[in-house]
Amino acid sequence: MVYKFDPIDFNGTTFELDETSVMVMGSTEFLRQNLPIAASYFPKALTFDAASARLPDMFHMSRGYYVFSERARTVIEHWAPNQVEFIPVACTAKPKIASVLNFDSAYYFINVLGRAQRLQWREMEARKFRPQDDGIERFGLSQDFHKWKLRERVLGEPLIWHDAWWRDGNREYRGHVEVLIEDVLWRELDANFPDQLHPLRAGEH
Repeated sequence: MVYKFDPIDFNGTTFELDETSVMVMGSTEFLRQNLPIAASYFPKALTFDAASARLPDMFHMSRGYYVFSERARTVIEHWAPNQVEFIPVACTAKPKIASVLNFDSAYYFINVLGRAQRLQWREMEARKFRPQDDGIERFGLSQDFHKWKLRERVLGEPLIWHDAWWRDGNREYRGHVEVLIEDVLWRELDANFPDQLHPLRAGEH
């Protein structure tokens, strides 16, 4: 069983980009090539300007960019060593706000390093991209994750990963934008941090 990895959103955050951080403008090319985003592209600090509850251990800074606490890092490194890169980010706030957020000892942006090719493209709907000059037909995932189909995990494959591109003759299939997570790791994170992950099962109606 596989889940679409989706931590809860957390509103009320602002962040400053330093001189070496060009995440918003420059990281897209890494995603297009299914490569980890270079650490220098991430902000060095998140400054919180509002708080209504404790800061989750896993949350979106913005869609597709995830922040983990030291507590969450410990779980991932135990269950999925070397499958995620942790990039330190300083989380700061005025004392009154910080007391509500109840910061952990450290926070990190995550780069998912795991790669596998488990999507079964011939057995599911695919979304066709606009044709390009090279003549290759390219396809991506449908928006309905319930219709995705994945083969069973083989021993040694990552528990959290981006799916590798798959070629079938003149057709190229890309599902690499999504982060996928195996059931055993999803359940471990959910047990340690209840209600911080959306239960989005891929291929489950």
